[in-house]
Amino acid sequence: MIAGLLALCVAALARPTAATALDQADLVTASSSSAVTAVAFNPDGTLLASAYSDGTVRLWEVATGQVYGLVLQAGSGPQGGATAVAFSPNGTLLASADEDGTIDLWNPISSQPSGSPLQVGAAVTGVAFSPNGTLLASADVDGAVQLWDTATGQAHGPALPVGSGSPGTATGVAFSSDGTLLAAGYSDGLVRLWDVATGQVHGPVLATGSGPQGGVAGVAFSSDGTLLAAADGNGTISLWNPATGRPAGSPLRAASAVTGVAFSPVGTLLAAAGANGTVSLWNPATGRPASASLQAGSSVNGVAFSPDGTLLASANASGAINMWHTPGPGSDWIIVLLATLAIALAALAVLITTRDLWRAGRGRTSSWRKLRPS
Repeated sequence: MIAGLLALCVAALARPTAATALDQADLVTASSSSAVTAVAFNPDGTLLASAYSDGTVRLWEVATGQVYGLVLQAGSGPQGGATAVAFSPNGTLLASADEDGTIDLWNPISSQPSGSPLQVGAAVTGVAFSPNGTLLASADVDGAVQLWDTATGQAHGPALPVGSGSPGTATGVAFSSDGTLLAAGYSDGLVRLWDVATGQVHGPVLATGSGPQGGVAGVAFSSDGTLLAAADGNGTISLWNPATGRPAGSPLRAASAVTGVAFSPVGTLLAAAGANGTVSLWNPATGRPASASLQAGSSVNGVAFSPDGTLLASANASGAINMWHTPGPGSDWIIVLLATLAIALAALAVLITTRDLWRAGRGRTSSWRKLRPS
């Protein structure tokens, strides 16, 4: 029986790990003549929002791949394409950013506007909700990063300071998981951090090394807040410790310009959207590829993991949304458990064998004593 259990454990451990067993699903949830510019899952993973270059926003039922509710018209329509989408942490709001300089807030269940659009004043490139949902951060082409009060729709103080000089376009924003830090990437290849409570710059300005030739296209925090990733147009993904501002290992090198990055919910995978039509997957702990590149079929503008980590969606320039199945966030724990079980069973087998040998030896000695002449 022990031998059988050991064989099962060895077989399980020999299977591809979470980082190498990603299978492309047959599901392609959307096809449109307009490019998909961004995707985002709602907090319970039942809905996927997608933004389009024609200024529309669509919602999809993840389970069925069917359109949910009405097609939302963001901003001023085709004259101002939708550039980013984000759900609030409780799922009651959907924010869509537009090139016309506005951010629309929607009730995703009813497909109706929730209040008046936020007036940014310049083409909006990125949006992100704080973890508690009270703030919305926006980035724009003028280099401004602004916080908004989601309850009132008003600006939460002035635009965040960027220091001297022109920072170029702010290309994206991301909150840390505890909501204390906000990061923004810029077209000049720099990343800035702010203390959300004070609105002041946090730590040094971070440089990807690519400079303006490879401006930052996206930023993302790991779920535990210990890593900050920034992707640039030269195909480099830089990782830092956001608390210290120091690099966390060597930069990752993708095969083409990277247009966006996302960490899996438990931080064991980092997905990078590629301008060459692929999604690359990395193990951020080792800096090694976690899988063969996923083929999206056209330039990828963004990626998003579902809240449980079992799905990965890509926003494609062709108008399609690809969905891939990924092992759930608990799979790594299963591997560890199986490894521990295998070791324990091996140790038990050794103990049983040792016991049997000792008993056999003891029996032979006893018989010898009985037969020995007095």
